[in-house]
Order: sequence, then structure tokens, then C-alpha cells
Amino acid sequence: MINMKQSDPRLLAVTALQRFDESGDFLAEILDSFIDLSELSRLDRGLFTELVYGTVRMRLNLDYIIQQFSSRPLKKIDPAVRQVLRIGAYQLLYLDRVPPSAAVNEAVKAARRLSHQGTAGFVNGLLRNIDRQKNRITYPDPNQQPVEYLSYRYSFPKWMAELCLKQWGLAETEKLFQALNEPPKTALRVNTLHSSVDALRQHFTAKGARVEPGNFAPDVLLVNPGHYAVADSLLAEGAYYIQDEGSALVAHAVDPQPGEVVYDLCSAPGGKSTHMAQLMKNQGTIVAWDISRERLAKVDENSQRLGISIVETRQGDASAPLDAPQADRVLVDAPCSGLGTMGHRPDIRWRKSPDEIAELAALQRKILANAAHVVKPGGRLVYSVCTLTESEGPDNASWLLKTFSEFVPDSLPPWFPAPSNTESAWYRQFLPHRHGTDGFFIASFARKKLTE
Repeated sequence: MINMKQSDPRLLAVTALQRFDESGDFLAEILDSFIDLSELSRLDRGLFTELVYGTVRMRLNLDYIIQQFSSRPLKKIDPAVRQVLRIGAYQLLYLDRVPPSAAVNEAVKAARRLSHQGTAGFVNGLLRNIDRQKNRITYPDPNQQPVEYLSYRYSFPKWMAELCLKQWGLAETEKLFQALNEPPKTALRVNTLHSSVDALRQHFTAKGARVEPGNFAPDVLLVNPGHYAVADSLLAEGAYYIQDEGSALVAHAVDPQPGEVVYDLCSAPGGKSTHMAQLMKNQGTIVAWDISRERLAKVDENSQRLGISIVETRQGDASAPLDAPQADRVLVDAPCSGLGTMGHRPDIRWRKSPDEIAELAALQRKILANAAHVVKPGGRLVYSVCTLTESEGPDNASWLLKTFSEFVPDSLPPWFPAPSNTESAWYRQFLPHRHGTDGFFIASFARKKLTE
């Protein structure tokens, strides 16, 4: 085992990747713990993060390529050496800023330290062959074997490639997978109770960041490089909240008004609850439910930091009937497979399965059914999930309308992007390659008034 208190980002990446493969822990948690314990410089922290995230993201692709050049089956290569090869190949194929000689030499050093001189020679020869012949790497024919092509070329499980092919076809799925493998943009939602969009734009521009408006949401800014937003003192002061634009669009779909009573049934860590509070000008009541008391503490913490006083946290399981009076607006931002966030969380693609997605879709329907009972006549129900699957998105939305005749489709804000040919005015599937956001499904429903 490599000592975690060290300053070599590549050796530390090997250990982190081993931990990920063996423990099943979330990659972000592993990364944070390793950075906290290491003695990496700030520059090397960036390289370490890139190597770990990138190698996990492209693992299937890297293994496919390594096997084309290896005289040994991958399964017979020592697991730690396999990680060295993956990290080396990732640098050669996907990191332009690392010279090929450095990528190979550092991999050889790591192999020598982890094994012996013979292994170091094997690693040296294999990686140099990849570097010399990377233009000759071949993939399955996309027209003859589209699932295998998409899976190996873009490093997604075959079941996921098959699912997306059925939904969007080859050309669209390829664009989607390309977008999910791109470094995600850092988006922030301006806390308009504290500051203004123009003030924050000027603040980050003066620091040297490139700042762009969000593609749709009026209170979102995109900041590049992202570390300007993550490390700024204004974050702790509550001037903004780090939040993908797709997520920020959910509160705008709810469109809560000052003085109303709003329920957020799956609220932690509070991004959407606090966003709705700022749209309400901190006037009214938001009841934020979550099944986890520990996660509700994050809602309280974020509310306090953002200067919000109308959010009341309440522990409860939204998949069970809710003992609560009816509200003006109810948000169900349901637990989901999270496939729309794979740009930020590359390990999700290796964690999920079709069976789990079916279980989640059933859970989402339970929550929607309970939510339907606590919407006032004339009130609004919004359903959102940060995923890409039809079963968790459009299928569940259609199920609600078929099951609860008192609900009808309700329009989304007119400034939302126009619906695609397969969408209706009351729901949208946001996709990274189309909209520049995480993958998000948002649907809006209205409960009929008693006179209707």
C-alpha cells in the first residue's frame, strides 16, 4: 500500500483508484479524503483530481485500448499495475498538457515501485506502443455494432448505450456521450437576496475569470476556471450557490410566489428549497422534507448561509402518506439514477443498473402519488429528476396524468427552451449536448379548481 502522505500525484491516483474499485465508496468522497491526507501541492492536486476522475470516466475505453496492445489478458495483470497502465494511457490519449515522455516515464517509475523491473519494462513497452500507434486504434463498426461502438469508444456500459440508442438513435447518442465526457462547466446561482447578477459578474471578471450568463436561467452565471467560484469568500458569505443550470431551472418551473406555502418533498441538501425562497423574496413558508435527519442539517446550514428564514425542515419519508395540510405548490425532486449528472460524477455510470432504474421509477411513482394529495385545488405540482431515462421521466409524468384525473398539464415558463418534436409544452428533457446543462427532466402539473 502506498503511503497517502506523499507528494506524487500519480502514485496517489493509483491508490485512490484501487480504493474505488475495492470499496464501492463514492469517488468524490475518496478524492476529498485523499487530498486532505496527502502532501500534494495545489498544482498537483489538480493533476491528481484529473487523473482519478478521467481514468474512472474513460475506464472501459482505456481497458479496450490497452488490451489491443497488451500481450497479457487484462485480468492477469496485477490490479495496481493495471491502474498504472490506465493512468498512463489516459495521459497519452486525453491530456494534451502532459508530454508523452513524462506520462510514460512516470508510469514506469510507479510500476517499478509497485512491482519489479520486469513489470516496469512491460509498462514501458506497452505505453510507448500506444503513443506511437494511437492513430491505428480501431473500434467496432458503428453501423454494424452500434452498442459496442458507443460503449468502447466513449466508455459507457453496454446497457446504457443500448438504452440511449433506443431513445435517441446513433447520431444523437454519440453527441450525448461526447458531451457527458467533456469537463463540466461551473455554474453558480446568484442569491438575489444578497447580491445581483451584474455585481457577481463584475466581481469574478475583475479576478480574471471568464464569466458568461446561463443559457436560460436569468440568475445563473458560468464561471471559468471553476476554482474562482469554488474558492471565493463570497460563497461562504451567501452571495451565491454552486448549482448546475439544469437544477436551477427546477425552482423557476415551480414559480413560487411571495406569501405562498410550498412543499419540497425530497429537499436535501437544499439547493432548490433555498432557490424557491429567494424567488419568493423570503416571504411565505417552505416546508423542506427529507428522509435523512443528517441531510436535513445541510438544508438548515445552506439556508442560514444564504440568509433565508422561511425554510422549515421536517424529517419524513415522502414515499409514505404525508400528514400535512395542502400547499399552494409542491416540488418532487425525486431520488433518481442521476445519469444526467455523469459529467460531474463519472463513477455513476459504473454504479447503476437497469434493475435499479426500474426500482427507482416505482419509488418515484409512490412519491408522486403522495405529493398529489397535498396540492391545493388550483395549485401546482412540479416533478423533476436529474436523469436521462424515459421510465424515470416522461413515463412517470404520463402515469401521473392517467392515475390522477384531477391533474392536468401545466405550462412551463415561456422563456424555457422550445420543446423538441417529441415533447409537449408542459415538460422538458434537458440534455448536455443540446442545452449545455446536466441532464434533467422537468414536468409541471396543475390541480383542477373545485369548480372545474
